[in-house]
Amino acid sequence: MKRLNYFVSAVLLGLAAFVAPAQTEFNRYATDPTSDLALIYSGADRRPDWTVDEIMPYVVHTYADGSKDWFFDSFLYLEFTSGSTDKGFQNGVGSLYADKADWEWLLGKHMSALASLDSAITIAKAELGEPRMRHTVVLGMPAPIKAQGTEFGEVDGRRLDFGKTDDRLAASKWYVDKAIDSFARAGFTNIDLVGFYWVEEGLYTNGEVVPQVNDYIRTKGFRSYWIPYYANNKQFKWNWHDLYRFDIAYQQPNYFFERHIPMSRLENACDESKKYGLGLEMEFETQGTSRLQHDDPDSYYDRLVDYLDMFEKKGVFEQSAVAWYSGTKGFLDLARSSDAMNHAIADRMARIVAARQTKKGHVTK
Repeated sequence: MKRLNYFVSAVLLGLAAFVAPAQTEFNRYATDPTSDLALIYSGADRRPDWTVDEIMPYVVHTYADGSKDWFFDSFLYLEFTSGSTDKGFQNGVGSLYADKADWEWLLGKHMSALASLDSAITIAKAELGEPRMRHTVVLGMPAPIKAQGTEFGEVDGRRLDFGKTDDRLAASKWYVDKAIDSFARAGFTNIDLVGFYWVEEGLYTNGEVVPQVNDYIRTKGFRSYWIPYYANNKQFKWNWHDLYRFDIAYQQPNYFFERHIPMSRLENACDESKKYGLGLEMEFETQGTSRLQHDDPDSYYDRLVDYLDMFEKKGVFEQSAVAWYSGTKGFLDLARSSDAMNHAIADRMARIVAARQTKKGHVTK
């Protein structure tokens, strides 16, 4: 989704029918209790299910010497298309529109994956004791598509028309309420729902809806999250807080995926993110054309090393919230790899996360 949206967004950017106000300079990196947020793609029916065994390497890291420690403290569950039915949960993807039943189906997929996470933490506690930080969850929410018109369905007995701003807002509020209720009913013991993530990386035709959705999320006691891409997105990402009222946003440097992108892009993304109060996204994947594995003939391993080195140079790991994008199951692939260098890079990332959690000094009750 990250890579797909990057190209789709350039085409759809012109659809935004509003003018961005003056930019606000924060002169700091974004900070948030959700310090290390692992992205979990858990909706499309063509993706493998997240079982307890498969989520465990994200909860507990096993180092090369066999020792174990807690890994990520937060998880973002998201999706952008249904898979085989090719229904899109946002602008620019899928050949068909996702309707209300599809939105409910997506939420069910997320809840099933969350159950595996909750169980994995229970198992890990028996071996490692209490984690340094209470585990938190952010739920991705579909973005209503303006062109969908009246094909979504009914909310509160009224058929919605997504051509109308108020009806797109009504659908978003309905999903937030349903997600909060579903999470509460699940009775998870190890994870807390802390917020919602707007799945579109560019705001397209929803620039007027997003601030109202975010205000509604806040009235429910939760935070709003967003991860904008780097290029051709300035009017969105530079006003993520003042105009669109997100509580926290992480910028994608989009450096990992193409060899022609220079190192200066990565450095500029760090500098820009600090200037405008954005967190940073750590990016890698083990599938597609930019495979990470060190033992792959076309390995992009060195690009991930660049991220780690640059983030350390710029103080990102000391000052900023970080979202960890690893494609479909990048950390799982590293954990199952037999290549020593793959284990070495995973060990390095796990040590960074552990140090950040220790510095926060949170103790789980």
